[in-house]
Amino acid sequence: MYFFHMSYLQESPAVIGSYYDKRIVGCPGGEEEDEHDVVWFWLEKGKPHECPVCSQYFVLEVVGPGGPPDGHGDDDDHH
Repeated sequence: MYFFHMSYLQESPAVIGSYYDKRIVGCPGGEEEDEHDVVWFWLEKGKPHECPVCSQYFVLEVVGPGGPPDGHGDDDDHH
């Protein structure tokens, strides 16, 4: 999990590194009066996310081989 505490707009989003194609991120809002309870969300490769409380933007940068964090691809047979 990743806990983030700064102010980022759509034009310059927070870039979150991940070994996989998605990860859990927590947004506590901005500084001082802009803080809010932590909002946890899945951040996925190619899908920028806007915090629903403070409107900060986050994008995922895959810094490893990628793939799903559970080790199974979308096309794997789970019988």
